[in-house]
Amino acid sequence: MLLLVLPWDAEADASAEWWYLRRWLASEARAVFGEVDVVSELPARPPDDAEAILVLRSCRVLIGRASLRRMREALAANGRDGVNGAVYATDLTTTGPEASSDLFTLADFEQAETAWLAADSTNAAGLPSSEGTSPAALLSTAAAARLAAGEGIPGPRAGLCYEFIDYYGGERADVLPLLPPHLGAESSVLEVGCGRGATAALIKERFGCRTVGIELNPEAALAAESRLDRVIRGDVQTVEPAETFDAIVAFELFEHLTDGQAFLERAAGWLRPGGRMVFSVPNVGHYSVVEDLISGRWDYIPMGLLCATHVRFFTRRTLEDWLHAAGFDRYRIDAQTTPLPARIDALPESLTPDRESLTTAGFYVTIFG
Repeated sequence: MLLLVLPWDAEADASAEWWYLRRWLASEARAVFGEVDVVSELPARPPDDAEAILVLRSCRVLIGRASLRRMREALAANGRDGVNGAVYATDLTTTGPEASSDLFTLADFEQAETAWLAADSTNAAGLPSSEGTSPAALLSTAAAARLAAGEGIPGPRAGLCYEFIDYYGGERADVLPLLPPHLGAESSVLEVGCGRGATAALIKERFGCRTVGIELNPEAALAAESRLDRVIRGDVQTVEPAETFDAIVAFELFEHLTDGQAFLERAAGWLRPGGRMVFSVPNVGHYSVVEDLISGRWDYIPMGLLCATHVRFFTRRTLEDWLHAAGFDRYRIDAQTTPLPARIDALPESLTPDRESLTTAGFYVTIFG
């Protein structure tokens, strides 16, 4: 039996994205270890029937069966050698020539994992300075007891993992240039899906304006209340702020709404004359999704272009059609671009590839009131 230690709090419990990852992790672990028991904290004494203990740094860590299988083998060899009884995974965001905070699809991770494991990284990576340097550790029961007692345990790296960004705590400084330049002390800004309020707090600090947030996750909303002037808890498709704003911002929101157009029409009524709405929306025409489809895949992940909670998907064309249908004629769409791999750039012109779409991971949408 594998004991999976997955940090879990009330905010995670209210998040469909982290529940999706939790179930995926348990499934991957069962494929390698058979029975899996999930707990939120490392016990002082691991269960007697535990073969090993997988300790994750946060509920945002993705680690698959290929790495778990290699780590299990390395842990067995480690134990035979009479050493520390700990094996660690390297975070994809910090290793290799393509290290990045972006993970577009599950296939992206699997390809990086295959290359990393094929490079015999178990021997090449050496020893981490402590267990805190890795988001994932596979421990023997004896090592887990020592870790629970506060002891640091070195060990080799034998797998690859990925830690997603803090979904509710992210700060979007990239959108500040898109906001109305005249915002000031008499202005009000609404962030829809404000999480713990990091972006709205940044807007408040930069422009000195009043900030209001709407947030579905009650624990994230509670945290935002200490940072913003007002926080409305609930589903943006049903709540009413009962006031108007000089700017309304929302980041990666519309793809989660069952009727985004209806929300957009309602939100227009919350905008003051001369105000502005600024949104960011992922592009389903990005090369990573197209490449997935060519290979017969469409794998959901906790966050990203194929987030498990997306119910709508957009390209530039569908965005424009959607905006016109909602009655908006004054808008601007700016692409958030990524480099195009040579294998995609080499597509023959007979396929009429839209290379602009293939390089675009998402769009900034600015609507002028």
